[in-house]
Amino acid sequence: MGWLWITKGGFWFVVDLLLCRCGFHYGGGGGGGDGGFTVVVVEFLEAQEPTKVNLEPPPIQQAQHWRPPDAYIFKANFDVAVFKSEKLAGLGVVIRDWRGEAISALTMSVLLAQTVVELEALACRRAVQFAKEIGLTQVIFEGDSSIVIQAVQAGSSDILPYGHVIDDILALTLDLQFSSFTHVPCICNVVADALAKKAKTSRGTQVWLEELPEDIASLAGFDVH
Repeated sequence: MGWLWITKGGFWFVVDLLLCRCGFHYGGGGGGGDGGFTVVVVEFLEAQEPTKVNLEPPPIQQAQHWRPPDAYIFKANFDVAVFKSEKLAGLGVVIRDWRGEAISALTMSVLLAQTVVELEALACRRAVQFAKEIGLTQVIFEGDSSIVIQAVQAGSSDILPYGHVIDDILALTLDLQFSSFTHVPCICNVVADALAKKAKTSRGTQVWLEELPEDIASLAGFDVH
């Protein structure tokens, strides 16, 4: 019986040559060759390999925030708030430039509609109207109602109870040089949401140009990334 000492990864292993059954002889020759021995030793050493554990931390999910548009394009965010006890709703619109600076904002109260989706459509239409009123021609419109955004993107409104509002939105965008409609999560729409809620204490319509209400300005500064 013979033994073979092998070092691997800082450890020493001993292999019983008789268990290899490969006809290996020291000094070469012997007729059996060393191919089988090599296979056995390799398999033995591979069996000693420690299990690899992935120590890399999971990827960090990037926080979502409002993102400024490309240069010389403006972004209008819109949202609604419902005040059931007053049977009213608030519409909020904020328009910012590519530097993240607010150039205009709007809050207005309207009669409570049948559904929140219908109110979101009204807010979207008001955002387009507002952008045109202040002379903008290249605007991205963002809202957190996927139903309304998809309806505008599809350009089909026949089966919708608020289809006439979608038609108005599409007609209003015809003479804009550039416009697009994008769905965003609520976390990217916090300023428009705050403006919509402000309509509860400020009935009618209020407009701010090149500024925001003091209680919302700090929120807008935090929101820009």
